[in-house]
Amino acid sequence: MTLRCWYCVGVALLFPLVAGCSQYVGDFSYVPRPALADVPPNPPQTAPPVSAEASIIGVRYDDPKDAIPPSVEIRLRLDNNGPQEVDFDPTTLELSTGELVRFPPPMIRPPTPITLEAGQSAYVTAYFPFPPPHSYDDMDLGQLQLRWRVMIAGKVAAQGAYFHRIYPYYQGPDWGYWGPPPPPFGFYGGVVIVHRR
Repeated sequence: MTLRCWYCVGVALLFPLVAGCSQYVGDFSYVPRPALADVPPNPPQTAPPVSAEASIIGVRYDDPKDAIPPSVEIRLRLDNNGPQEVDFDPTTLELSTGELVRFPPPMIRPPTPITLEAGQSAYVTAYFPFPPPHSYDDMDLGQLQLRWRVMIAGKVAAQGAYFHRIYPYYQGPDWGYWGPPPPPFGFYGGVVIVHRR
């Protein structure tokens, strides 16, 4: 048996073991990672009062040990760049698909509202369960939109980000490839939206 054949057999035997240990469903990757969102400063020449970075970590299997259902895992970082106090209620987080199908309210860690003083940062992880009776098998997860709101000195600023799913690209001697080619030929990117009231 050639070396290449042994390699293929080894990969075939190891893949179920590796996949079985993962918390995440394979082949669900999203860009941008992270998406950046700034609340527009007023006046424009100053630094943005609040900056946010959001990433889709992955699509998770259920985890009874940690009481996490099958879900889309999101991580969000908020930075207070200004002198005013910033309040963030993580229950304002919303996730929807490109077909405008909304996910149920997420499980949030930490679950309590956060107050950021000047120069402070905070991290939040949210697990959005799939809307019943759906799962990752029967939903179009090609595009996802995340929205949230912050309060800056009592005024609401709504933020959000768009994410696009990308697919793995494999190439090797005599292998060819599976999935769309990588950039610059494959499409990837994201759009960040910010609205301030």
